[in-house]
Amino acid sequence: MNLRALFLLPVLLGLSHADDSARLCKLLAKGGTVTIPAGDYHLEGVKPLPLASNMTVFAHGARFILPETLPDKARLVLFAGENITHFTWQGGEFIGHVFDPAKKDNVWEPNANTKGIEITTTKEGGTHDIFFRDVRSNGMAGAVVGVHGLYGKKENEVTSYAERVAVESCTLLRSGKFMWDYGYLWQIMTFPEAYEPWEVERAKKYFRMDLVREITITAGDDRVKLDNTVRPIAVSVNDEPKEALTFMGEKLPNNIIRGRQYFVVDSGKDFIKIADKPQGEAIRFKDAGGGQLAFNISGTYLGAYAPTGSGPGKGAFDIVGARDVRVTGCQLSAIGDTMHIQRCRNVVFANNHIIGSRMGAFFLAEYCQNATITGNLVDGTNGSRVISVEKSCTDVTMTGNTFRNGGRGAWINQPVNFVMTGNVFINNTTKNETDMRRGRIAYQTAKPGTFPELYFTLYEPGATYGPAIVRDNIFILGESAPDEAVTFAPNGKDILFTGNIFRTKSATIVVDPTCTNTLVDQNPGAKTVIKAVDFNHGRR
Repeated sequence: MNLRALFLLPVLLGLSHADDSARLCKLLAKGGTVTIPAGDYHLEGVKPLPLASNMTVFAHGARFILPETLPDKARLVLFAGENITHFTWQGGEFIGHVFDPAKKDNVWEPNANTKGIEITTTKEGGTHDIFFRDVRSNGMAGAVVGVHGLYGKKENEVTSYAERVAVESCTLLRSGKFMWDYGYLWQIMTFPEAYEPWEVERAKKYFRMDLVREITITAGDDRVKLDNTVRPIAVSVNDEPKEALTFMGEKLPNNIIRGRQYFVVDSGKDFIKIADKPQGEAIRFKDAGGGQLAFNISGTYLGAYAPTGSGPGKGAFDIVGARDVRVTGCQLSAIGDTMHIQRCRNVVFANNHIIGSRMGAFFLAEYCQNATITGNLVDGTNGSRVISVEKSCTDVTMTGNTFRNGGRGAWINQPVNFVMTGNVFINNTTKNETDMRRGRIAYQTAKPGTFPELYFTLYEPGATYGPAIVRDNIFILGESAPDEAVTFAPNGKDILFTGNIFRTKSATIVVDPTCTNTLVDQNPGAKTVIKAVDFNHGRR
């Protein structure tokens, strides 16, 4: 038997590689400086391999290969430590098979969760001086690098920060928690004719079918007939998405718009009545029809961005509750959010290249303080928002970056002391396109979305935001950018928006009249309009 035949024999016999966990555990148990020799290490991830303080791991040339197949809701962590100090990891590559909706066949389920290195904290001073360099990955279904301080359930709560965390010169590709994206499965279910049959069948498998009902409609009637005895659809109490429903199917009455939201104004055991708005006049149908409805848009469209049963660990790296964080010189991509920094203080994100993102490209999450974002190239490649600066981030400076090809623009949510200067924005509204594979239908209108290129919002009605300085940026608008390319929510204070250049099409900057002490002027290619703006526009 030749060498090639010997090599292929385990594959032909259906045998899997032996798990190398014990071998690696023995190496790590030595502590101090640990060298993992170059080569392939097959890990089943049944139990995390323990990391310790005062340890330096050199793993250059080592490849950590995860199982070829995983069960539903798989949860794997390969290396983990608690209350780790003075720890360095250099080199090594993590290889998995994250679910990819562009592929017809996948070996991992969408809700698989596989993490590379996870460090957690249980006490004050428990985690500090953590350094990662030259780590590589491809296809991980969770954060390759995760560092977590001790924090509670409240979004702004941190009991004990991890201190001095650095991620440097790492190449983490197609890695992070898989996400469907907002409305992805809903759109395939609602407009199946735009997709391949296998895509439709897969959507049926993973869509919230528990929120779908078969319906019939009689001409001249105002009732939608259905079995409403199990988990009955109640009358809508307001216009929130959870109170709304949409219709699916090609045989609906002519005065029902497929994919547009409607609200329930009456409900019985075998029927509901619908209207364009809560407590509105019930629609009487011009002709007969049938199909399906999907109720609770929060579940079918918005909440369905992540697979049912998925685990935590957004992004190629996930740093939460840390102080003095530095991410430099990395290349990142993900079939979900690309990176995740949350509840952190003193953050430097510099000279990185985000080369693809199915959802959020740059994600500075809730309650971060003192962050400098500079010299980065962020390519959303039709992701969700090219930038998210979320919930009350304070003292944030974004300078000298290029943001391009995002899907839902740049979202700045109730910031305090925010500066955005000298950046280039190129076509970040691809989700507004009519192409069903690039764009996304909005449930409010059943038409393509209208996300602005840049929008400031509130997450708390009646709250305030600012000061905010946005100046000397270049906006090269895509064909699908709306006329209202920049929008400011109510109650902004001390807003300066000057010297920004808009190219390729005319633009309007919309400022809510409740904003005070604003200077929005001298922005070539754009005009300014003062009119009411919804406080949470663009968030859905």
